[in-house]
Amino acid sequence: MLFTDWMGLSGLALVWLLFAMRLPYAQRLDGKRRMLLAGLGYVVVMFPIAGWSLAIWLRGMVGDLSLTSMLLLSAAVFARLFDLPPQWDARERSALLGFLAVLALLLYPFALGLGALDPYRSGYGGVALLLMLALLALWLMRRGFYLLPLVFAVAATGWSFNMLESTNLWDYLIDAPLAIYALWVTIKMNLLYAWRRSRA
Repeated sequence: MLFTDWMGLSGLALVWLLFAMRLPYAQRLDGKRRMLLAGLGYVVVMFPIAGWSLAIWLRGMVGDLSLTSMLLLSAAVFARLFDLPPQWDARERSALLGFLAVLALLLYPFALGLGALDPYRSGYGGVALLLMLALLALWLMRRGFYLLPLVFAVAATGWSFNMLESTNLWDYLIDAPLAIYALWVTIKMNLLYAWRRSRA
């Protein structure tokens, strides 16, 4: 198995592991047994039978996840394993999801043929986009945001080492399921905020 295939399948295995960790049975287990369950679960979802595994099946449905999704899923699984609070506060999460929602609106409609522009192609060049992300990361850190700079660093590092099949930097930052989730959460939060203001 190629490293890029292993990375892609491992990212999708995290989806199954998070689902398993959220089951009532898993929540009743102690830390060591949860780790054992997670290890066995990873083997089960990765092990192919007749050329198919749960991870391969999910990959056929949604494609490879971005490193951003893998980072967030890993953090969520880790928190479930050790009964930890969220690693990032609501302000950090809102900033990340808001950025991803805007990015989704900028990338996906044009990639589907809406208009002559195609911002997605800028991800193949890399240098200008890397510089822009580095400057944005510095600006965010000066304002007390650290999750987004971490996401940028992970994506840029992964892209530099060709950790996924894609050679486009955007695919290391965002994927379709993450884009849909970010849009849904951002719209819901803004509607809730508007509703509360109208009742104030």
